Amino acid sequence: MHKIALLISVIIILTSCKIFNNKNENRTDLEGIEIFELKPGVFISNLPKELSEGSGLIYYNNLFWSFNDSGGDNVIYAFDRIGQIQKVVKISNANNVDWEDIAQDDKYIYIGDFGNNSGTRKNLKIYRISKNDLDKGKKIEVNGEAISYAYQNQEKFNFRQHNNAFDCEALVENDQKLFIFTKNWINKNTVVYVMPKNIGEYNLSPIDSFNVDGLITGADISPDKTKLALIGYRDFKPIMRLFTKISNNNFFAGERIFIKMDSIIGAQTEGICFLGNDTLLISCERTREFEQQVFFVDLKEIY
Repeated sequence: MHKIALLISVIIILTSCKIFNNKNENRTDLEGIEIFELKPGVFISNLPKELSEGSGLIYYNNLFWSFNDSGGDNVIYAFDRIGQIQKVVKISNANNVDWEDIAQDDKYIYIGDFGNNSGTRKNLKIYRISKNDLDKGKKIEVNGEAISYAYQNQEKFNFRQHNNAFDCEALVENDQKLFIFTKNWINKNTVVYVMPKNIGEYNLSPIDSFNVDGLITGADISPDKTKLALIGYRDFKPIMRLFTKISNNNFFAGERIFIKMDSIIGAQTEGICFLGNDTLLISCERTREFEQQVFFVDLKEIY
């Protein structure tokens, strides 16, 4: 009897140590970060075929705005809450080399043509279009103005497919500036660069970085300017990084939350936008597991 009790005690101790060690291993690079597992709900179950590779998402004028990424038409689509397209906006003087994210302010919509999987691009730019031009009908042609840039710290442009530090898929507007968050294939960090919203050509230096332990594919800031959300994936699993209590463009200094979404493994999460201050919408491309659609996450579940 004593031997059995002793054996049970040893098993309990060993099991406890294993659980403790696993917990520490999972949090090695997440020190000081709260971790949550959330199951996104379906907001729009099936977007039209025109948006089968939708990348980037904003909410403006009671519509959702998106586009297809690399090789798609130079067109933005606006759709309603049931997924029906209400506007088609062609940017006549722009090419969709690799459009990846979209942002806005009171006057303009910004489209980031900065996807750079191979690390060889020297024509990175952000197109801006006036919101005043978007009220002229359901099918519109507009001209875009280009904000061109280069990474000052990029010295080599040799081909490194999915193995470079200068890919980018995330863009936000804040405090009268544009901020981009890189998709770093090498070390899974994201690096932050800032540029003016004025038309011109700029050489950008990094202003901050964070170990997101994944690949970032989209970004948005809450309407009250207190939260930054980064969407992406790690090992084919969708993940979200949420930073709260941000101020003075110091995005990573406040509270840090890591949200796992294993219930939608196989969804290629590309765009993210706030719908109010506590609801996030996530768009995904069509994959073998999922149709092109929009999910939602209720942040009140983690507050």
